[in-house]
Amino acid sequence: AAHPRRQRHGAFGRGVDVLLGAGVIAGTANLLNLLDLRPGRAIKSGLLLAAPLTGGPQGGIAAGAAGAAAGLLRDDLAEDVMLGDSGANALGAVLGVALAARTGPLGRAGLLAVLAGLTAASEKVSFTAVIQRTPGLRELDALGRRAD
Repeated sequence: AAHPRRQRHGAFGRGVDVLLGAGVIAGTANLLNLLDLRPGRAIKSGLLLAAPLTGGPQGGIAAGAAGAAAGLLRDDLAEDVMLGDSGANALGAVLGVALAARTGPLGRAGLLAVLAGLTAASEKVSFTAVIQRTPGLRELDALGRRAD
């Protein structure tokens, strides 16, 4: 039988890991929603995030989300459909699951710190303004979108 103290620590560690994973999932959902201010932006961001996550044993999680998002990209760029809060949050949450599935507790803590930092930064800095001021991001953001 396992030592009771080690068992409690193991359960505590698992609990912390679950909370970190939940934070990564929620944080990724929120980040994609924060980016969903222009047609196609959240989907493009999701596809860029999903691309490196599609390999390996957990790759199907990201690949499924990327395939669904790619199927909507043309219509979202044409402004025939809108991803909106529900779609951006769902895409981000599934990609958050893919991120959490590929990392251990330390990786999840690091991801959560980055996501929290980006969320905090969004309160002070406009992501749209940063994208517009950054040549590569500006062109990628506008790619496929109707001219204003």
